[in-house]
Amino acid sequence: MIRTSVRCAAAVLALALSAGAFAAAPKFQMPFPCKQVWHGNTRENHSPKLAVDLSRANGEGDKVVAAAKGTVSKVRNLGNRSYGKYVVVDHDGGWSTLYAHLHSYSVKVGDRLAQGDALGTVGNTGNSEGAHLHHEQLLNGALQKIKFDGRTIHYYDGRGRYTDYKSANRCP
Repeated sequence: MIRTSVRCAAAVLALALSAGAFAAAPKFQMPFPCKQVWHGNTRENHSPKLAVDLSRANGEGDKVVAAAKGTVSKVRNLGNRSYGKYVVVDHDGGWSTLYAHLHSYSVKVGDRLAQGDALGTVGNTGNSEGAHLHHEQLLNGALQKIKFDGRTIHYYDGRGRYTDYKSANRCP
């Protein structure tokens, strides 16, 4: 009886902790300055599946900004492989965001960023077929469905279309 009660209490505690981490999710914004419009693309074979590629005509070199306040934990250049130039920002509650295929980055590990602070520019580095920003939102290292301004983005539905998103990052 005592062992069962201890197991039940442990299960309730684990559920409460995971719910607490989820509840603590930052209110992520688009990783671009206020009022910019970008095409969001997810694909059935996208790797990883819950990431989004954000692009627009002549977007190469455009400013990429922090989706929420946090601390830069990784700044890497993998050359022509994988993510190419990328940055990871850690947020409260085990959350982090990844910004990949950057043309350049303007931050270093340990930098503290406010939501909307610049961290780099859109590029075409790594295993990329055109200028875009590959964006991920993770909880304790596990990819999550992306939300901008509290709303889950549109994911691949078999029609292969883009969805336009307008940034509200640092809008008055």
